[in-house]
Amino acid sequence: MRDLKDFSAGEWLRLLPLQFAFKQARNDLLLALYKKRRPNGLDLFLKESERFNNQNIALVVAFEQPWALDWLLRMSARNLTDTTVLVFDNSRRAAARTDIEQVCRKHQTPYLALPYNRTRHVNRSHGMAMTWIFYNVVRFIKPRLFAFIDHDMIPVKKTGLSERLGDQPFFGWERSAGEWSWNLWAGYCMFDFLTVSKAAMNFLYDFSRGLDTGGRNWTSLYQNYDPEQLRFADSRIVNVNDPSTGNQHSVQIIDDCWLHIGGISYNDNFRSKSEFCENLAHALDNGRSWLQVCSDIATGLKSPEDKITIRKVHSYEG
Repeated sequence: MRDLKDFSAGEWLRLLPLQFAFKQARNDLLLALYKKRRPNGLDLFLKESERFNNQNIALVVAFEQPWALDWLLRMSARNLTDTTVLVFDNSRRAAARTDIEQVCRKHQTPYLALPYNRTRHVNRSHGMAMTWIFYNVVRFIKPRLFAFIDHDMIPVKKTGLSERLGDQPFFGWERSAGEWSWNLWAGYCMFDFLTVSKAAMNFLYDFSRGLDTGGRNWTSLYQNYDPEQLRFADSRIVNVNDPSTGNQHSVQIIDDCWLHIGGISYNDNFRSKSEFCENLAHALDNGRSWLQVCSDIATGLKSPEDKITIRKVHSYEG
């Protein structure tokens, strides 16, 4: 949360500092309780994950969409060259958890069902899941690097996380909230474990600063680094032809390698995208390259999310 002195007189008149303080205290209490929960299968999962010590791991928080996760795992086996994927299931529905576990078994991917989280707040649920994973799994494994990858991020070209991180403490898609604060997008961020192992990592949001999921790491991590001295992933929009229908679709590409389906977790948007995604997946599975399906690989257009319109802080709901 911002320092109290950084709130304007108008914000004080609307009692925003008190609202943000209350919500942050509430969220911290909920997170502290959640971090202590131990789901069935955790001990066995940790024992089997000891082999990933000092290696690269990608942590996927799955939610309700087994088909998208299946595509991610297929493409990761093909294109993610130096990293092991681990799946953590944050689904609400028991049936979805069953389906997602079966997908992971099919791909021989380590799977753990996270403790059920009653919150219906999208950002809070995601941030609590990521924080739980860091404290209960990542700090146990002690990998060389760890990355959080959204379950609708599909690696469509060869890529390695070691080369992306390089010698930096972290790497990902920067989400700026003005000149005075920023964080890495929760859907694609990676960290050198030794750099952050002792940090008070907190992947909840900080709406008082205009920061989405992962924004609480501004205080514990990001504010200590000059973004001008760091590399970040880029985001752009490319046009892709549906291999079956020929219809053109605009898709978001992160870091030149990852197709972001977008908006499939907490609403029903995937239904409108499923046919195109299935056709694209079928083409790529049958030997077509990413370049062959891209009708305009260099549109020059950036994602609309690249230029964030800073909303007034009172528009956020924490």
